[in-house]
Amino acid sequence: MKSLNKKTLSLFILLLLGAWVFSQEEKSESKDVEPILSLTVEDAVSYALENSKSLKSSAIELEIKKRAADNSWNIFLPSLSASGTLARTSSNSTYTSIASSVTTVARISQLENGKVLPSYMYDSVVSSAGYDDTEDLHWALVANAKAQWNFNLAMIDSIKIAKKQYETGLITWEQASRETEVNIRKLFYGLLVQQESVNIQKTSMENAEARWKQAERQYSNGSVPRLQMLNARVTYENKRPDLLSAEQGLKQNKEMFVFLLGLPYGREIELVGGLEFSYKELDADKLFQKYVDRNNEIQNLLKNKEILEYSIRAKKLSTFTPSLSLGWSYQPTLYAGGSWNSSDIGPFQSNDGGNLSFTLVYSNLFDMLPCSANMQAIKDLKQQYNQVLLGLEQLYQNSEIEIHKLCDKIAVAKANIEAMENNVSLAQEAYESTLKAYNAGQTERLELQDSEESLNKAKLGLMSQKNEYISSLLDLETKLNITLD
Repeated sequence: MKSLNKKTLSLFILLLLGAWVFSQEEKSESKDVEPILSLTVEDAVSYALENSKSLKSSAIELEIKKRAADNSWNIFLPSLSASGTLARTSSNSTYTSIASSVTTVARISQLENGKVLPSYMYDSVVSSAGYDDTEDLHWALVANAKAQWNFNLAMIDSIKIAKKQYETGLITWEQASRETEVNIRKLFYGLLVQQESVNIQKTSMENAEARWKQAERQYSNGSVPRLQMLNARVTYENKRPDLLSAEQGLKQNKEMFVFLLGLPYGREIELVGGLEFSYKELDADKLFQKYVDRNNEIQNLLKNKEILEYSIRAKKLSTFTPSLSLGWSYQPTLYAGGSWNSSDIGPFQSNDGGNLSFTLVYSNLFDMLPCSANMQAIKDLKQQYNQVLLGLEQLYQNSEIEIHKLCDKIAVAKANIEAMENNVSLAQEAYESTLKAYNAGQTERLELQDSEESLNKAKLGLMSQKNEYISSLLDLETKLNITLD
């Protein structure tokens, strides 16, 4: 009995230990599972703007252009160079010069005394004067400092071009941000419509299942024939693959949406919100006249037009106006003949006073010839300028057409929404009446099925038109680069 109690106790302890380990594993697994992320449309836009790889790439390009614009003045900085040269002569010219000077003085002194200095005594005279043919007399150290500043009127326009290029980059970045925001909003609302479609299919399948179960009970009671029960079962089974396909499509689209938001793959999301909006009173002509110049594409072309104007002028100035060059150089000998040059204050204030020059120069007079490559480049720039003007004219015309089309689409969507809201109410009322009649045995199942499908179509049509209204409104706001109140 005691041994049995011990075995029972041991088994009980092992069971408790196993239960504790299992609970710990469940806790650790539950910690690894991330909670479902609830997203409103504004949350989705924030995630996309923060994590978009293309926007980050555009931001890098914008930073490069900004840095170029902020530092474009550095074209006026002069060039400055400094060097030092240490040289050794093969023949000792320094010693030869010193020996010549010493012997000349000695010969003159001897001549004044009526004597002649023999040539064999020249070396001894130089040596007695304290000079020898040593290695250090072969070396010399020369410093060199040079500064040059060049100026042409075209340099001013090059600074303006850099600033305009930054402004163009800013427009491009704002356009990319706007397009990202609009695309995310469209995808969000599109997913809401798809999600509602799946919910409607689920409800329809649940209704079909309820009617099948009801027909099965009635068949068991003998109130309906077997064929009616089988038809109800077939209707229910036919809806299952459609629902599974719709759920799979929704899942895949959500995964793509998660990717576009920059979230990790597999992150579960829940869309919060609906297709809510307020109707806008729109006048296409007034919107075009007031806001068309705010269109990003037009703004971009206008900036390119200004850049080409500055480029043409800069090219002409560099061709037909001279450049001013200011130069200064300084080249002292710091060490020569075995000693440092320490005259005046120090070695750098020695035997060179520096050199200052002012020069007016045309870089290449042949660039002024009509057949030169330079003049051909100016003609190319003028042609590009004309292309931009044509592009602007065409873009204004296309924008006017697009604005009118979008306003018409918005007006049609609004009318369809108002009509479909009434249609949904009527379809709902008709379905409820048909359902009561079916439950009372006063109508056929097919008639109820048709009524339900009509109601579902009306609901999906209403949501689709709401999505169409919102999408067209977003496109109009993007076209005008505004937010309509």
